[in-house]
Amino acid sequence: MFSDVGWGEILVIIVVGLIVIGPERLPKVIQDLRAAIFAARTAINNAKQGLNEEFGSEFDDFRKPVAELATLTRMGPRAALTKTLLDGDDSLFDAFDPKKVMAEDTAGETERARAALYQTDPKQETTPETNKVERPDDDGKPAAGGFSWADIT
Repeated sequence: MFSDVGWGEILVIIVVGLIVIGPERLPKVIQDLRAAIFAARTAINNAKQGLNEEFGSEFDDFRKPVAELATLTRMGPRAALTKTLLDGDDSLFDAFDPKKVMAEDTAGETERARAALYQTDPKQETTPETNKVERPDDDGKPAAGGFSWADIT
């Protein structure tokens, strides 16, 4: 309940207690508070012990699934799936692990290696020649439609 209370909060409570209650009555209030907490803990432990003695054998079949559920909630999602669905065998997840998949030879790497064996020297390869289309000389006369390349350039 108070697991997230830090030392800063405790110091603030003590300072407020000194101001509100006063330094004379503060030790007595702390003792009373301590006694109340101790009495509550004792009563809770006695109630647990009494219930366990009365209904202990009847609730054993309920305790096992609850304890198993508690262990599953403490696990991560992958461990919980592995334990419940795959009985602890996590070899199925290895097929989806990207680190292991990338470490293995893939079909693409094999194909590139095969192509590298049969590839010729890049210096020997010739580039295909492109033929330029020559335009007829433009005399400055507009072509059909009143358009001329001389107007653009």
